[in-house]
Amino acid sequence: MNPFLILFSLITLISVVISGSLLLIRRSGKGRWRDQEHIQSPIFNFFTTLYAFFIGFAMVTLWTAFLTAKTNVTREAESLMVVYRTAKHLPGSEDFRRAVTNYVKTVIDVEWAEMEKNAMSPEAGRRFDDIWARIYELKDDPSRSSELYTNLTEAGRQRSSRANILQGNLYPPVWAILIFGFVSVVYGLYFINREPTVVSLIHEFMVIFLVLACIYFIFDLDTPFSGLITVKPAAFSTVYLRMLSLP
Repeated sequence: MNPFLILFSLITLISVVISGSLLLIRRSGKGRWRDQEHIQSPIFNFFTTLYAFFIGFAMVTLWTAFLTAKTNVTREAESLMVVYRTAKHLPGSEDFRRAVTNYVKTVIDVEWAEMEKNAMSPEAGRRFDDIWARIYELKDDPSRSSELYTNLTEAGRQRSSRANILQGNLYPPVWAILIFGFVSVVYGLYFINREPTVVSLIHEFMVIFLVLACIYFIFDLDTPFSGLITVKPAAFSTVYLRMLSLP
C-alpha cells in the first residue's frame, strides 16, 4: 500500500479523534461555556498568525536544505564521473578506476541504506580513502593530475556535506514552538468555537488536519535521507552505469 495513503489516513484519524473529542466535551459541558468568552478572537488570530509564520519558516528552511542535499549528491556523482573519464586516458589507471567504481557501487548498495538510519557507511569511507591512495600510483601528467585532484576534492567535500546534513537540520527550540503551538491551537479552538455543532466539528477537523500534515512534512524533511520524502541515489546509479559502459 502507498505509504502516503497510510500516513494521511492516520493523520485523518487523529484529526477526527481530536475534533470529535472537542465536540463531545462541549456537549458534556451542558452549555456552561457559551455565556463566557474566555479567549478574545483578535488575540487568537495574532497567535495563529505567529504560529503560521514559524511553520512556514521551518518548511522553507528544510525544503531549501533538501534541495541543496539533492544538488550536492548530483555534484558528487558528476565529480566522480569526471575523475573516472580523466583517469581513463592515463596509462596504468585500471586499479584507480576500479577503486572509483567500487566506491560508487558501495555508496549505492551499502551507504544509502545506512544513511536511512542517519549514519555513514565505514566501508564506503574506506573505499573513498582507497581512491586517494590509488591516485598517487598514477603516472604524473600535470594537466590531468590537477583535474583529478580538483574533482576528487570536490567529491570529498560533497560527501562531507552528506554526512553533515544527515542529522536534524531544525533547531530544537523551533520544534518546541511547533509542538506547543499545536497544543495551544487545539486549546484555542475549544474556547473559540463554543457551540457544539457539526459546523464547528468540520472547521476544527480541517484546522487540525492541516496543522498535523504540516508538522509531519517538517518532521520528514528534517532528515533528507530518511523518511518518506528522501534524496535518492539516482545520480550515483546513472554515473555507475555510465562508467561500466565506457569502452
